[in-house]
Amino acid sequence: MNVGYIRVSSKGQNVDRQKKSLEEYGCEKVFIDKKSGKDLEREQYHEMKSFIREKDIVIFAELDRLGRNREEINQEWNDLINRGCDIKVLDMPILDTTQYKDDMGKFILTIARELLGYIAEQERVKLLERQRQGIEIAKQKGKYQGAEKFYRPDSKNPEFRYKYYQIIDLLEKKVPVSQISRDVRVSRNTVYRIKKEKDYASL
Repeated sequence: MNVGYIRVSSKGQNVDRQKKSLEEYGCEKVFIDKKSGKDLEREQYHEMKSFIREKDIVIFAELDRLGRNREEINQEWNDLINRGCDIKVLDMPILDTTQYKDDMGKFILTIARELLGYIAEQERVKLLERQRQGIEIAKQKGKYQGAEKFYRPDSKNPEFRYKYYQIIDLLEKKVPVSQISRDVRVSRNTVYRIKKEKDYASL
């Protein structure tokens, strides 16, 4: 059986693109989580893991639906394999365990997964470094007005959008501002600004 999994980081995000990809591939059952991907405490993800059986194929539209970093991705990947399932990642065709059954194939697949995970992590590191350098230049020119304005739902930067929806999700759960600031790694002013905008929009 083909089983799909989708995660988006906020209830306000649209899942149609991922769902369409999975259904077109032939998923008979699709599980959807609409909450922060900060950790793997996701209701539908665990429902999916309880639902799947040996020889099922678990399909993800993107590799990072498995986890937010290489460690989480590897942990969940290995858990699914140990359950006797296959895994396919639609936007990375090489990550398809149905195509690699012999020892050499499994070795190639492991190397590919590690390499792609490493590249993704390095891209995030470079992105954060460019952001830091940009802020420093803006400060030197007297044009820096605070990083909190970067975190918006319409930001062109996916990392900023992700953190914005992560903050919204935690605010809806009544998590204290100080804890959100620590968990998301943004300033308290950023959280207060987003909370103020959220409360104003609900009036």
